[in-house]
Amino acid sequence: MTPEQLKEFKQTHIAGWNERDRSKRDALLGKIYAQDITMYDSNTVFDGLKAISDFVGQLHTQDPDFHFYSDNPMEGLQDSIRFFGKIRTGQGILNSMDFFLLENGKAAHLYAFLDPEKVVGSIK
Repeated sequence: MTPEQLKEFKQTHIAGWNERDRSKRDALLGKIYAQDITMYDSNTVFDGLKAISDFVGQLHTQDPDFHFYSDNPMEGLQDSIRFFGKIRTGQGILNSMDFFLLENGKAAHLYAFLDPEKVVGSIK
């Protein structure tokens, strides 16, 4: 992917995870995720775009403070992308690292790693 494509992918990924409206979220994520995407986190495997969007909706319902952000660029390598971000929650800030495997220009697999922020600081 070109630097511009990575920038657009990042903006769409972040906007999709922050979108509370289901139809808008589905449209955003559908631009960059394959319909049959598989997402892996430490507890669960989500199969398909609908399951991921359901999960994002649950995050917003359970934690009104949920907000995903990053000043870091996405890093592309062959058909993969690595991305470091932060997630603000009502319990504090989490560091995140997302690793995408792409097929036909869309994310076919998403590996999501989370770790609580080690440094106490202000919440953005």
